[in-house]
Amino acid sequence: MMLKNISNIKLIGILLVLVLVYLGIQFFGGKSRSKSFKAELVEIDTANVTKMLIDAKGESLELIKENNSWKVSIGEGKYAAAQKSSVKSTLNSLLSIKPSRIAAKDPQKWKDYQVDSAGTRVQVFEGNKTTLDLVVGRFGFNQQAMQQQQQQMMMGGRGMQQFFTYVRLNNENEVYVADNFMGMSLNTEANDFRNKQLLSLTTDSIAEIQFNYPADSGFVLTKVDSVWSIFGNQTDSSATASYLSDIRYLSNSNFVDDVPASALVSPTVSMNIRQNGQPEIMVKAFQHPVHKWIIHSTVNPQAYFADEELINKLFVGKEKLLNPKE
Repeated sequence: MMLKNISNIKLIGILLVLVLVYLGIQFFGGKSRSKSFKAELVEIDTANVTKMLIDAKGESLELIKENNSWKVSIGEGKYAAAQKSSVKSTLNSLLSIKPSRIAAKDPQKWKDYQVDSAGTRVQVFEGNKTTLDLVVGRFGFNQQAMQQQQQQMMMGGRGMQQFFTYVRLNNENEVYVADNFMGMSLNTEANDFRNKQLLSLTTDSIAEIQFNYPADSGFVLTKVDSVWSIFGNQTDSSATASYLSDIRYLSNSNFVDDVPASALVSPTVSMNIRQNGQPEIMVKAFQHPVHKWIIHSTVNPQAYFADEELINKLFVGKEKLLNPKE
């Protein structure tokens, strides 16, 4: 009986030791982990962000918020209007960064993960306070997870995205793995933030297009009772529909920033687009010795574009609409 009691005491003692060891690991180990691993890397208030600096591929980009509007640097000390939606998209992309684990702690490993000078450095400011200074590095796929995903999809299941990007806070050594964050999708060029729109039309609402050409070669395309005509002559319905479809939404990224608006006074050709219940739209095109053609639209009054294809698409002759087969 005494031997049995001794055995029980030993068992209880062993259990107490194991419990103490477990608690020690949880307490001291967890404390140690919390010093190095950060569950949240990006903590920004998008409503209070006033500036962003993006350094990528040796180029620096600055975005500044003034009077609730954003502008982006375009070189030589110049700035252009930036779209709020593009800035918001970039900030939301940064907020989606959720680290899953630490890939490395040694600065000598930074190059392997491209979180050194080869990475994209993003700084976010809220007033005078820097709320984020992050280096976005190499993008990759989880091969094992992708294989499991393919198997699930073959069985009729729906797989999860299995990609990641290495990131590092600029003033710290730890390199993190951010699952399901596509670092390469970050906007890093000025044009990514600019309004590229030239035209945005609702074809059913268009009532008239006036083409202003030199030497009295212009004409007016008019719609009456759903029938299009030029000077009383009905146009080819298929050709007209095709033309309107081609111009209803036009965008371009070949911005002209080296020619002041004051130098563009008299357009070579122009067009006035009248839509029911909407403001009239004017598109002007100027011949230029360097850019050949510069085009401007009241839809996006702050932007000027250089693209000869846009000229050919917009400013057609009346023959194309009346007798397209000739």
